[in-house]
Amino acid sequence: MTNLKSSAELKAIAKERSLEKYGTLISADLIVIIIQLVLSGIATVSSSGSIIQYVINEVIVLIVSILLGVLVSGKTYLYMNLIYSQNVSISDLFFGFKIFPEKAVKVQSLFVLVDFVIGLPATYLLYLTQHNTSPNLILGTILALFVELIVNIYVRLTYSQAFYLLHDFQDRSAKELLSTSRRLMKGNRFKLLYLNVSFIPIMLLGVITLFIPLLWINVYRNATLAAFYQDLIMQYAHNNTVEH
Repeated sequence: MTNLKSSAELKAIAKERSLEKYGTLISADLIVIIIQLVLSGIATVSSSGSIIQYVINEVIVLIVSILLGVLVSGKTYLYMNLIYSQNVSISDLFFGFKIFPEKAVKVQSLFVLVDFVIGLPATYLLYLTQHNTSPNLILGTILALFVELIVNIYVRLTYSQAFYLLHDFQDRSAKELLSTSRRLMKGNRFKLLYLNVSFIPIMLLGVITLFIPLLWINVYRNATLAAFYQDLIMQYAHNNTVEH
């Protein structure tokens, strides 16, 4: 893959497309945050208690997290409309309920289940450190957390385009969407990683200025990531490499 736009160019596109639409975009993001917080509160049975309560809690959280894929699909659709210079509205958030919600759930399940499975060793070791603070156990916990982080980053980068592809290629199955994302991201993972990392300084600034700027920064980042997809898919379409 060559001739992809630079991070600065993608951010410029995001800024230009977002002009006069920040009210709608920030409101949409706030709605997503509120829904996630409410569902997280409902999903939590108990923060302490028997092992049975803990297992039930984890199962409920997993199910809710997977079902939230429908909302992720809607949010993706909203930002695709933005970058493609289409009308955007808060109602776009719920478009995922109309268009192949089962595919959105399947795609989301990959991220949620990988995160859960790869996080099991670290979770277990963190539990042990509550009763044993030996250097070897602490070192093992740090290593497990590091492995969890690396695997999650790799998976999320590799399949990051699946939700966008869901709306552009509605005839494809969830498996095909994930496979296509993997092909699209071959050789482009570092570019997307760099793009995400480039937002860290401004996000830290948002944190130290009472968090309010994070609402704008989140819109800016989401729009830039959608611009990345638009650039990526246009390049592949031009080269006739996006295929079943």
